[in-house]
Amino acid sequence: MSQHDLFGAAPAPVSAPRPARLAAQPRHTWFFALRPSMDDAHRIHALAGDLLASHGIPGKRHDPERLHITLDLVGHDVDDTVVSAACYAADTISLPFFHIRFEAAMSFTGPLVLVGGEGTEPVRKLRTELGCALADRGFKPPRAYEPHMTLCYDAQRRLAKTPIEPIGFRAEEFVLIKSHVGFSRHEVLRTWRLAG
Repeated sequence: MSQHDLFGAAPAPVSAPRPARLAAQPRHTWFFALRPSMDDAHRIHALAGDLLASHGIPGKRHDPERLHITLDLVGHDVDDTVVSAACYAADTISLPFFHIRFEAAMSFTGPLVLVGGEGTEPVRKLRTELGCALADRGFKPPRAYEPHMTLCYDAQRRLAKTPIEPIGFRAEEFVLIKSHVGFSRHEVLRTWRLAG
């Protein structure tokens, strides 16, 4: 498989609008993300349990293997041409690895998430570079973005921004994920290493 592309030669730019809300539930969603190591994921998963319990919030935590920070959406039920163009854009990214630090938990409408202030600034930089690279391949520019990690989608009580003992992980790579909607399954299609 070529380093430049998931499916072969460099693809032509695409017109790939970022859909808002779909009328029907998609079967698959493709997105770029950062993922913690399994050791770090288990630590964050345990923290999520403590947060839900200590604040009396009913809800089901994400499994450790599904914890991630979304960087950018590629699309819902897109074809190989769009995925290929997104991979080609990601091939142009050259940034060093970095440390992510979450410093607070809060509710984003329904989901319970971790957020980080200065501790997530490197995520913003990566996301900006990736967004520009995607725009160069015909994708629409990304919308406003707050780096976060979702711990629980169905939290049944809102939590105001609450400081936590800082927790995080070292980001050494970012990935392209194909999410099988409704099956709680994330399939990693490609990995891009961040420089040492």
